[in-house]
Amino acid sequence: MKTLFSTLDKRPAKYVWRLALLTVLVLSGISAAFGNIIFLELFYVFPITLASWYGSKKTGVSLALVSSFLLLLINEIQSDFDATKIVTYGLPCFISFSVLAILITNFRNVHRVESTAADTDLLTNIFNPRGFYIELANELLRSARYKHIFSLVYLDIDNFKFVNDSQGHAEGDLLLIEVARCLKNALRATDIVARLGGDEFACLLPETKQEDAIAAFSKARELLKSQMSHSDWPVSFSVGLVTFEAIPTDIKEAMKVADDLMYSVKKSKKNNISYEVWRGQA
Repeated sequence: MKTLFSTLDKRPAKYVWRLALLTVLVLSGISAAFGNIIFLELFYVFPITLASWYGSKKTGVSLALVSSFLLLLINEIQSDFDATKIVTYGLPCFISFSVLAILITNFRNVHRVESTAADTDLLTNIFNPRGFYIELANELLRSARYKHIFSLVYLDIDNFKFVNDSQGHAEGDLLLIEVARCLKNALRATDIVARLGGDEFACLLPETKQEDAIAAFSKARELLKSQMSHSDWPVSFSVGLVTFEAIPTDIKEAMKVADDLMYSVKKSKKNNISYEVWRGQA
């Protein structure tokens, strides 16, 4: 079941709608073939749930209507026609299925909001450590499977404490928000940007070789420098950029390599970027 939902997560909503509709038609065919020997009304819950979870209230209620109509039609065909069954059988089916569709959709919406909030830094509205580590773990799996190279950036803001101490924490928060905005705007939509805590940020660049990562992050550095100067914030950035040609053992190893590279800049002259191609432990 988990594998099924994992597969459906990757499919477009139209695909799931067609699958749910096909399931309803199959159930209706079985009901029509076997008459009153078996009762399949309960099994319609599954396709209606799929249509509601991966679609919308409209798709869920639409499938509820189709299911109720087919069940009513089959029931009328198998027995003498009785118009009262529209009220005594068809309408209760439609109401029950529709309520299920609405409840499933509402629960889905709440679940998505909570999931997003759990993975998002409240101040900067980018990924927090939890969300970033999930994305990095997924990238390790993808890179191992498809033999992709990826790059990882670890960034620390130099003199951030001075801004907090001299201009106040509210100004420091504005600075962090601006850094996040610059990174998001400068990098690709497929790149992952996160605030790891305090004044430390990380960027994951999937399927990106060193020369491409350097070009992409050079643009980000120029934008950061321009915005910091424009806002009169006396800060700079120490950056470590690692391109992984071999796959790290886990996310801890990947982060440590990037973190160590960033700190090598931090401990020297700051306001610089250091590059490394990682090919695995010697």
